[in-house]
Amino acid sequence: MRTPSVNLRRVLAAVAVAVAAVPVVAWSYQAVTRPPGTDDGARVYCLAAERRADLVDAASALGLASASPTDGQLRWHDRQGGPDQWRQDRPADFDRACLALISAAGRAGGGGGGPSPWATLTPSLVLAAASAALAAWFSHRLATVGVRRAEADTLRAAARQYRLAVEPLLRHVEEALPGLLPNPEEIRRGRQELASRLRAVADARRSWGLPRRLATALDERPDGPLYDAPRGSAGADLRSTWVQHRRTELNRLEAEVGQVAQAVESPGVLPGRTPAGLR
Repeated sequence: MRTPSVNLRRVLAAVAVAVAAVPVVAWSYQAVTRPPGTDDGARVYCLAAERRADLVDAASALGLASASPTDGQLRWHDRQGGPDQWRQDRPADFDRACLALISAAGRAGGGGGGPSPWATLTPSLVLAAASAALAAWFSHRLATVGVRRAEADTLRAAARQYRLAVEPLLRHVEEALPGLLPNPEEIRRGRQELASRLRAVADARRSWGLPRRLATALDERPDGPLYDAPRGSAGADLRSTWVQHRRTELNRLEAEVGQVAQAVESPGVLPGRTPAGLR
């Protein structure tokens, strides 16, 4: 399979960034358009005894409530009460009037007013940083897809070559053929090559435990199945059981190497996360 062209990589990266940036854009929009609320400091300021009359005036000016004949109290809908009761009953209206009062006081005092520029600038900065990070990450993933595929294919080929070297030995034992056991040097070379490929994967990905365990097991017995292969006049049952066990080991080894190769080729969405089966 050929590596995607540069233009295709760019298109895929742009699409990936656009898709991944949707949640960030939505969050930024909500952060900008969300009605402001009051914090504890604002509530203390607006509910201070000397400012309650001003708060009533602000609510009246905004059409959120009207002044009650009783000083410092408001009337809203079919209810009447003080600012504390109004805040509990109509918190959004209270927040609006309180913020308007604080803004008006700031303008009157020469301290400016309105929301801080950071309130609208921060979401834009977050969006820009997130988009740049996503673009860089997806670009890196696409740029290295060919390298990762080649590494995975080499690993699979080493496992396949080792199995091809062992199969003649298994047939020799199973059929009780005369002569020396076949392919001893090919078995050793195949085992060493596979162990070397697995170590390279483990060295590049320190958190992956499986490739290191497989390489260690291969290194511990460089002769592989040669070390206990039945010889001479071994009975048919012994030969059959031995061949069955060795084939089971080969199948397991090839499956686990395939699992490592798949993880190398497709490491997943989250960078740095160790696949569950490789820990």
